[in-house]
Amino acid sequence: MDIRKIVRDIKDIALGKKVVVIVQCRLSSTRLPGKALKKLGDKTVLEWTLNAMKKVKATSYYLATDEDSKSELEPIARKCGWDFFAGSLNDVLDRFCRVIEISKADVVVRATADNPFLFYDAANDLVEEYFNFIKMKSPKDYITYSGLPHGSGVEMFNAHSLLEARKQTDLPYDHEHVGPALYNHRDRFNCEFIPAPRKYNFPDYRTTIDTAQDYRRASFIVDSLSSSIGFGPYSTNEILNAMELSCVKYPVMLIPSCKKGRGTGHLRRCLDLALKNSWVVYVPENNDLEQSSSLVEEYFAKGLKNYQVAQSLDDIESFSLCITDMFKTEKDFALSISDRCPVIALDDGSDFTDYADYLLDVIPTLDSRENVNLYRPSLIPLPENRRKADEKKKIENSLVVLGGEDPLSLTVPAVKALCELGIRVRAVVSSEEIRNALESEEMSGLVEISAPVENLREKLFEYDLVVTHFGFTAFEARGAGCNVILLATSDLHGKLSQVHGFECLNPRDITAARISKLIAESKKILVPNNNSDASGQNTIESFTKKLSFGKHLSCPVCRDKCKSSRNPVVARIPERTFRKCSECGMTYISFSVQEKETEYNRAYFFEDYEKQYGKTYLDDFDSIKKQCVRRISIISMLYKAMNGIASKKSPSVLDIGCAMGPFLDAANDASWQVFGADVSREAVEYVSKKLNYPAVCGPFPHVDLLHEFGVEKFDAITMWYVIEHFQDLNQVLEAVSRLVKKDGIFAFSTPSLSGVTGKFSTRKFFAQSPGDHYSVWEVNNASRVLKKYGFEVLRIVPTGIHPERFPFVQNRKKAPGPLLMKFLAFVCRIFKWGDTFEVYARKITY
Repeated sequence: MDIRKIVRDIKDIALGKKVVVIVQCRLSSTRLPGKALKKLGDKTVLEWTLNAMKKVKATSYYLATDEDSKSELEPIARKCGWDFFAGSLNDVLDRFCRVIEISKADVVVRATADNPFLFYDAANDLVEEYFNFIKMKSPKDYITYSGLPHGSGVEMFNAHSLLEARKQTDLPYDHEHVGPALYNHRDRFNCEFIPAPRKYNFPDYRTTIDTAQDYRRASFIVDSLSSSIGFGPYSTNEILNAMELSCVKYPVMLIPSCKKGRGTGHLRRCLDLALKNSWVVYVPENNDLEQSSSLVEEYFAKGLKNYQVAQSLDDIESFSLCITDMFKTEKDFALSISDRCPVIALDDGSDFTDYADYLLDVIPTLDSRENVNLYRPSLIPLPENRRKADEKKKIENSLVVLGGEDPLSLTVPAVKALCELGIRVRAVVSSEEIRNALESEEMSGLVEISAPVENLREKLFEYDLVVTHFGFTAFEARGAGCNVILLATSDLHGKLSQVHGFECLNPRDITAARISKLIAESKKILVPNNNSDASGQNTIESFTKKLSFGKHLSCPVCRDKCKSSRNPVVARIPERTFRKCSECGMTYISFSVQEKETEYNRAYFFEDYEKQYGKTYLDDFDSIKKQCVRRISIISMLYKAMNGIASKKSPSVLDIGCAMGPFLDAANDASWQVFGADVSREAVEYVSKKLNYPAVCGPFPHVDLLHEFGVEKFDAITMWYVIEHFQDLNQVLEAVSRLVKKDGIFAFSTPSLSGVTGKFSTRKFFAQSPGDHYSVWEVNNASRVLKKYGFEVLRIVPTGIHPERFPFVQNRKKAPGPLLMKFLAFVCRIFKWGDTFEVYARKITY
């Protein structure tokens, strides 16, 4: 027994304590050098930390740093009213001990300077906890709360214990990190990790600043809160509310094309989204788009922050999502980002698009692009200012704007042709070369050469004629009610212009005569806009923000063993993307923007069920049970074939997702011992109280079946239209494999991609597939998947036989006769083309 420690503890109780707050800081961080001096709003990160910790009740406050950081940090400490100490860079334990010796501290509250959002109210509660232990005659050498956000907690320790620990350890880790000198040696020191009170317990949040993304997150928090409540320090509730901001919870990196020859529209659209949604945009430092710097400066003037522009993709893994706007994304680059972060692709015209979790086309294309998730030209932002319908028809003034680059220099011939017709021209020019060419021409004073116009969209209505190329400005000008002539900057742009109702001139046709002819046929160049969103609810910024909340999913069987982005896409619908796993062959939801997850409550079995089937689940109980009688008869037959009929003991069956118990009722009638499990409290209550069968409420496989039922293994496990609902199917099948006895039966039913609808109306099949069906099974792949878990498929029964769903039947003007329908139903059964199917498998290995 350590007598000295007992005496010291008694003395601690008897005497008042000197509590010293020590914040450690250095400027030599390798991941984010000088992070303590980075600005958050009007203060440095260090000032935020010191101001927060000054709210912790203590006798004195010290900033402890190293000699190399002293000159830059001491003025900040003094400014904030803190004492200062400079010591060893690497031996932080010694640094703390020397402050203890100087300050004569009894108790230390430790924090680090890279945590600007410390829960100072939690720190005060921890101080109270520390002294409560002393009052209860159970003093601690070290305490902290566990479960706080990473970066919002502090540590507390007995200063004398730390001095003792310094003598007893020579481990580099202990000397570098302070706390481990105590809690890694619990044979000598009494340490307590206290579960944080609920109001502080948010372990999934991260508030520290250790990386560039951490700094951006902190900046978004400060910019958001400072506009309403000033510059902190912020309370726990204020910090927690900020952590729920979409830009903090779902950070997005925008990746535009910054290549010469692809125009400035991609970069401008991304800068606009970054400004409006508080996102980050990637602008490579050495890009070859001449106008990139001026565009970024333009958006800085509009309110974009410096931290919202990234020059590398090194930390792309820390983003919830990246959005590419690349025109045509190169395959190697696409895979390099999709391997590290979910990807939304805007208007990607490349041949390889499987890298993208979601494809959104906004700019109209040559066809409807069925290979995209959504084609929505209505997301093109149209101007609020529009020309009146009865406004003068004579064309007197015009605007020529061919983007930030005008790679074919078509501005010059267009301006010359318009001037020959006596039409005033405002030419928007970014290139010095094109400006010089225009200034060298004799154009009778009709030309005004202009730099790019801010908020051009709302000024288009001022012009009788807009000459541009295929892109946003064309549709904006059409929306403003202007006459529009497009110039073909490429063959593709020429075709797109014609498909979407614009008059388009090839470079050789840009003459006064051709333009005059088009003006004379004004109906050709004054075309009503057909792309407006009648609801007025969708904008590109609101829609992409909704996509940022989307869920990226791995193969439910292989999980993270294979990269989801490398699996081929088999279908895209507006709400989801489906891929086929290259390892196990399972088709699965790889990306979902479903806003609300399905709740298996009373409404699921009553109101929702009645809407779909015209009656409630209980009204349908008897008809469902008839199917269950057939199923249990198959299970009984297979079980007896595998195990013989010598045993008089009734076999046991666990029905996972038992709902209101129709299968349990049928199995009980067939002399099986029945057990049920379901996530619905209402369903389990009905089964246990009305049907009197043992049932447990909880998500499988996280229920303790041995505790609930006293059964370690079952003779059979069943899942009827349940297996497709599991996101982690690997965990489920592993549990089923453990729970089924050797030669026992595993049986389930599920929708089938191998059915008539899946085979012949594939897009329709996926469009109708519910958002909580995470796996999509196929008849030919079931054996391959189940074999991995020790099961051999004995029988597959096609169900959901719907011959009327054959496309040629649906397209017939005359209803087919009964003989044809019977024949088609026969074909469906022979080839197992049911839209659902049942699998009966035997456990062959332990």
